[in-house]
Amino acid sequence: MSGQGGIYIITKSGTTGFTPLGVLRNEAFKEVNRFADEKKKIAEIVSVNEVPAGFARWPQVEVKFRLVDEESRSDKGKTPTIEVTGSSSYDAMGRPQNKDLKLYHQKEVDVYEELKKLGELREKGILTEEEFQREKERLLNSERN
Repeated sequence: MSGQGGIYIITKSGTTGFTPLGVLRNEAFKEVNRFADEKKKIAEIVSVNEVPAGFARWPQVEVKFRLVDEESRSDKGKTPTIEVTGSSSYDAMGRPQNKDLKLYHQKEVDVYEELKKLGELREKGILTEEEFQREKERLLNSERN
């Protein structure tokens, strides 16, 4: 692990060309969280870069992060997003995904406010009735879970 300018980097490399990126990603995030816990801070992810196995190249995952206090988090009040970049991405089971992957951590949602916003988008013609109903159903179903 290295740190420069408040940004830390953890890199995990496969021991063979068959090591799934999902396994490496999981190990990297465990190490990030362990390091943050030791420092009594919160890890704020800056970026995740994945390099799949190739000719004469083992798979690799690099996680850049910074340590912050709860009150100084830059994502306060927002849903944090992690962008995974690379020539291809893999899920946690090591299955290839054909596009860049964005992971969202869902925070508590005010269903009434979200329904109100959806209604306004429908009234403005931004959402069709079908899109509105689909999003409304998704929102109501997520509230029950």
